Amino acid sequence: MPVGLNFLFRVGRKVLAEPLEDSGLLPGKYYRSQALDALTENDFPECLRYLKMAETHRKTQARMVAQLLILRCRMLLADHKSRIKDLTDRLGLTTDADKVRRYEDILTEERKAVQLLEGYIREAHNLVKKSPYPPVDHCAVRPA
Repeated sequence: MPVGLNFLFRVGRKVLAEPLEDSGLLPGKYYRSQALDALTENDFPECLRYLKMAETHRKTQARMVAQLLILRCRMLLADHKSRIKDLTDRLGLTTDADKVRRYEDILTEERKAVQLLEGYIREAHNLVKKSPYPPVDHCAVRPA
């Protein structure tokens, strides 16, 4: 796409799409693409916002983006929990007051990150679990 045309497209999107975004009137495909862009930028709250408007429970593509969000958050969650374990081990070994204070400050921030990520996972999981259709009982015996 030529540079000028791409620029016009982006400006048009800003001018036309942004005011309509919160109304939910745009096609689901738009919200799914925005959710994916937000996920690419690690903007998890924005990704969740777009997924809610994309009717995640109805579209497989939106559920896939939600699953990617869950995966990304779980991977980050594992990293933060590993850091917490390492910091608590270091905290038990040091007696230097300055280091203890720094480790405790970092631990506080790591715990906040864990809480945020767990909340994002919970919200995305709830979006995926919603279904507009009644559950199907595959084990039910059908009359002959």
